[in-house]
Amino acid sequence: MVHHESYWNATGPTSDYPALASEIEADVAIIGGGIFGVTTAAMLANRGLSVALVEARRIGEEVTGKSTAKVTSQHSLSYSDIEARFGADGARLYGEANQTGVRTICDLAARHGIACDLERKPAFVYATGEDEAERLEKEAVTARRLGLPASLTGDAGLPFPIRTAMRFDDQAQFHPVKYVKGLAAELPADKCRIFEQSRVTDWDPNRIATEGGSVRARFVVMATHLPLGRTGGFFAENYPHMHAVMMGRADPARVPDGMYISVETPHRSMRGHRDEAGGAWMLFTGPTFKHGHVDQERAAFADLERFAADTFGVSADYRWTNEDYRSMDHVPFIGRSSSRGDSVLVATGFNAWGISNGTVAAILIADLIEGRDNPWVSLFDATRIKPVAAAKEFVAGSADVAKEMVGGYLARKADSLAALAPGEAAICKVDGKNVAGYRDEAGALHAVSAVCTHLGCLVGWNETDRSWDCPCHGSRFDCDGGVIHGPAVTPLAAFRDA
Repeated sequence: MVHHESYWNATGPTSDYPALASEIEADVAIIGGGIFGVTTAAMLANRGLSVALVEARRIGEEVTGKSTAKVTSQHSLSYSDIEARFGADGARLYGEANQTGVRTICDLAARHGIACDLERKPAFVYATGEDEAERLEKEAVTARRLGLPASLTGDAGLPFPIRTAMRFDDQAQFHPVKYVKGLAAELPADKCRIFEQSRVTDWDPNRIATEGGSVRARFVVMATHLPLGRTGGFFAENYPHMHAVMMGRADPARVPDGMYISVETPHRSMRGHRDEAGGAWMLFTGPTFKHGHVDQERAAFADLERFAADTFGVSADYRWTNEDYRSMDHVPFIGRSSSRGDSVLVATGFNAWGISNGTVAAILIADLIEGRDNPWVSLFDATRIKPVAAAKEFVAGSADVAKEMVGGYLARKADSLAALAPGEAAICKVDGKNVAGYRDEAGALHAVSAVCTHLGCLVGWNETDRSWDCPCHGSRFDCDGGVIHGPAVTPLAAFRDA
């Protein structure tokens, strides 16, 4: 049986922190309990600041808990691109920051004795075609010149021929849920309070609020993948996309000794893993697809599973999807959300490299809050691109694309909610309103408004995770309308209220 959940969440430890249920005060309020949020809390608490970390669900189990969990500064062909956009100094700072991120994760795991299956592994990006090999060779020259641990090799240990590969030594991989929950357990209780099952629905520069309580603070850190609501206009500066992910048991003799990503499209990323019993696994990600676009999602998984089976003899035991955001200029936005110097700080646009970049963000945000100098500030400056003047037109255009996509694909699934078969989902017109309907395998109908509560785009169905996902800005909702990920903070209305 294939499990439709993240392997990391299924095999990681549980957490049961209380919900926020009163009004409290702290030096810093952190919204979000992934690797960025928890590491920021650790940095600040260890410097003597009081922290309240508020997580909408369970810490470590959302974007971090659905990642490939590669701990690496090897980000495909990023360095040539960043150098072209930000110059050699900018690319050098990006590499230095992410190498620091790798070291910090390894140091924290060792210092606190966090049992997170951390293994030192080389990271490879490989090319099978001549044109791609040429691009990769140029990237290796750039990476070496920037002081990164890069080398070229014709043997990456893969079971198929390649033209060349770039190898980064002294990188790592781990179990992300074990790491984040393990780090959270080591936070000093007198300095850091953690709250779960507490979705933030309102905020200002010195306060955050949930249905159950609020936190007053000198600083607010949005560690929420994309900042909530319209904060800083970041929804207009980052492009959301989804990844197909699968993980299955593997023959130990066929698991290559490294972490890998291809230059060619469709991009394929893979790595091995040993469970607590010594069993071998392999994790794969494949082509990206647009949020809510079921035919692209199906094609991505079909390609990925064919590759895993044909090349490594691995079939899926776990299937899930994960989302990422790419910034407009391919470097994350980290820092103050406004050029006015307000006290809301953010980090977003990690472009699928959130493990190292999330740790970079924690270091940088902690330094900004304390007023410490940090050489990375200007490169990652979150206000370096002004929100587009035509934000309304951007939203309207995105909404038109979403309507065309949903109307062209999902509407063919059923003429009415009553016509939905078990396991089917569709957008239907009911009394002139767009309604998102899903009938589960037991026959129960789940029907909610199909209009995203962030900025009004139409959502689409995620068949793997059984969620309604917004193709415009990446908000995600469960089949009953509850918010999974922002920037939306308000649930989809139930059908009776739609």
